[in-house]
Amino acid sequence: MNRWLALVFALVLAFPVSAHDLGLDLTLNGTGTSANNPRAGSAGLGLSGSYDFTDRWTAFLTGTYVRDFATRAADSSSPGSNIFFFSAGVMFLPTEHVLLMATVTGAPPSEQRNATTFTNESGSTDVVIRGTNSSLGGTVLVSYATGGLSNWEHTVDVSAGVNHFESQQQAELGTTLRARVFRTYCERNPAAGYCPLVNGLNSPLTQVRLAAAYTATISVSNDLGLDVAGFLYDTADPLGAGSFSAVVLGKQGPDMGLGVPVAPWRLTVRPSFLHRFGKFSVRASYQYGLYASNAGTNHLLSLKLSWKVQPQVRLTVSAIGQTDVDQGVAVNRGGTVTLGALFVFP
Repeated sequence: MNRWLALVFALVLAFPVSAHDLGLDLTLNGTGTSANNPRAGSAGLGLSGSYDFTDRWTAFLTGTYVRDFATRAADSSSPGSNIFFFSAGVMFLPTEHVLLMATVTGAPPSEQRNATTFTNESGSTDVVIRGTNSSLGGTVLVSYATGGLSNWEHTVDVSAGVNHFESQQQAELGTTLRARVFRTYCERNPAAGYCPLVNGLNSPLTQVRLAAAYTATISVSNDLGLDVAGFLYDTADPLGAGSFSAVVLGKQGPDMGLGVPVAPWRLTVRPSFLHRFGKFSVRASYQYGLYASNAGTNHLLSLKLSWKVQPQVRLTVSAIGQTDVDQGVAVNRGGTVTLGALFVFP
């Protein structure tokens, strides 16, 4: 854990003094436990920076450390885990109205352990499920902004991204007589009940995200926006990817901090409103998310307040509330609070 945390700091702080900006984000996330989401919450630390090579070329780098808290539910418990995310990319401005951006994202293997009880025809036994998750992906984005060409200013963004997740799970049964009987049963019945986990289960998943966003500046102080994203998977049932709630963080990319879904999205729609007043701005948004595999829907409300303390210092605080609805019942309620600081260098 210390090695990856040190790498987060080293990569970002390696930017020279002439960097364009350096950012710091502290995030706290909490969710209510349920049958399909035993996680109680997490805390995150994000460091970011960008460097302007020329007026047209900029490189940026982000490192994030997430501590998944220990959890105890009715039928399982976990000591928690450490998760790391990295992203790097470049931006190119071919004209004053067009922006091109390419980003590479990844999460090195992180290990989770969950204690629970397995039961089959041979009896029951206490087990520890060891899950190892990682991800690697990339995104390209094209943005067009009118930038003074009309009275109704607007920006259009189109992006496409792909992420590959690896999730390997293995049930550690121990060496008791009951565990040996359970293991023998699974060797003879590899597809029965929990036996795929006992024998070891590898469930990779590849996701494609296609998105478009429109932002209209309707006055000097107000913006209206709409973001729509669709998700495609290389399997008919992406819920089969094992500990999806652990690896799904890696797919959010620039949306990190919007809350952690407990199932893979099929569609998200997010209208937003931004109001500027003096050195402050406030952004409010609502996101509707449709989960894949008939896993229900996700509803998310967010509010972000920004304060330009000085031209070189900007502070932000955001609060997010979310809930899932499955078969008309609200489940998996949660919230996220993020504090951010951005230092801009002339």
